[in-house]
Amino acid sequence: MSIKNKWIRRIRNSHGYGVQSPNDFYFVQHILHETTPYYRYVDLRHLIQTHPTVNQHYTESFLQLLFRLANYIQPQTSVVVGADSILPAYAITLGYPLEHCVLIGPKEMAHGAITDFPQITPMNGDELLLSKEILERPITADLLYIAQTSHYAEITEHALPHMRDKSLLIIEGIHDNPAKHAWWEQLHERHAGICYDLKTIGLLFFDKTRYKNTYWVNLRKHSSL
Repeated sequence: MSIKNKWIRRIRNSHGYGVQSPNDFYFVQHILHETTPYYRYVDLRHLIQTHPTVNQHYTESFLQLLFRLANYIQPQTSVVVGADSILPAYAITLGYPLEHCVLIGPKEMAHGAITDFPQITPMNGDELLLSKEILERPITADLLYIAQTSHYAEITEHALPHMRDKSLLIIEGIHDNPAKHAWWEQLHERHAGICYDLKTIGLLFFDKTRYKNTYWVNLRKHSSL
């Protein structure tokens, strides 16, 4: 392993103190590792209690992270595809209520989304075809969350040309199995922007003014309430 690679690996346990860029240091410390309660965490906790899920990824701290990411990006439009729960869409919408969120997932989630959050538009059908349809619309998806879908690679490849400078691509389960992990490693190697490997999810930013870099960050396990 090269000296550079050793340094990159060390920041996994640095909690941000090995990050040289001020912008990236701020993101690690105040978005990824933020412990101060946000204004809608109480509402998020209530939604978690009333919408139980079998997905072990969707812990309270994980959904709080999605909330903070949406609050940080402030997307005009977000797209959630492949989630087996409505909770990620709720967390993202709470994080930035002015957005329009498209939820591509099971039909049974539609009624709850319309009732609780009019900003969320549920769509049921072929995940790959619907994702392509949404991504090709004139309004860019500033935040795209690819959850547990077998079409993660195809959706990602189709999404890449449609991302703009402020866009964020979130990919769930990047370490779920060797094949997906290998795909993720190849993806962030050829990605031209800033990339974060958070073990449970991967983050890709598309700001062309930033130098290419990849960070491996261990998330702190906590609840901010």
